Amino acid sequence: MERDEWDELFDELYLRTYASAGRGGESPEEQALAAARLAGCEPGAGVLDAPCGYGRHSIPLAREGYRVVGLDRSPVLLAEAERLGGSGEWPRWVHGDHRELPFPDESFDACLCLFTSLGYRGEEGDLQTLSEFRRVLRPGRALVIETMHRDRLARIFQSRTWEPLPDGATLVEERRFDRAAGIIETDHGFIDADGRKRSVTYRVRCYAATELVRLARAAGFAEVECFGGLQGEELTSDTRLVVLARRRP
Repeated sequence: MERDEWDELFDELYLRTYASAGRGGESPEEQALAAARLAGCEPGAGVLDAPCGYGRHSIPLAREGYRVVGLDRSPVLLAEAERLGGSGEWPRWVHGDHRELPFPDESFDACLCLFTSLGYRGEEGDLQTLSEFRRVLRPGRALVIETMHRDRLARIFQSRTWEPLPDGATLVEERRFDRAAGIIETDHGFIDADGRKRSVTYRVRCYAATELVRLARAAGFAEVECFGGLQGEELTSDTRLVVLARRRP
């Protein structure tokens, strides 16, 4: 798999910043189990977590008895997932791109795409990803997406933030938000405890709920619902966006 610009972000830098800092709200375990329940799956079901990153959702699902496959294109994040996941039969880790899933048709009972994993490859790339998720789902089964949405981003947008990290380093981000295009550009900077700096600039499309629903339907999903959380809460500008998209039976 040929390396591209995104691989510069999703490597050791991601582990040192986003993974190290953690994120508020529900724990990864609570998120993972709630997502599986929303998809209508019980322990024993086959679940695809893609992209799985360092396994923060795949591992607790496997511990609860789900047959989880975690897919990611980052060898660094997959290596960390394998280290954290231990030597059990599940999860199984696969190196791959979610735009071209290396699985047969109708392989899974649920697909999970959590923590703003769309928007990095443009609308065409996201349509490819959604079409692949639909292809590998069994008839009547569901995809769960959890992401930021444009209405919430417009409400909480901050042009600059500083965040201390547990190892004494600092995460510094400067952002520019094109509200008409729904694109946020971020200078993602890391300053370690010795003052050494590293920075990556990236752009993400942040969809409005109606836009993501349209994409899911274009990808062939028969039923698409939107919520404000993985427990089925009401969607508002104060919540993140959860999309439940079901393949035709």
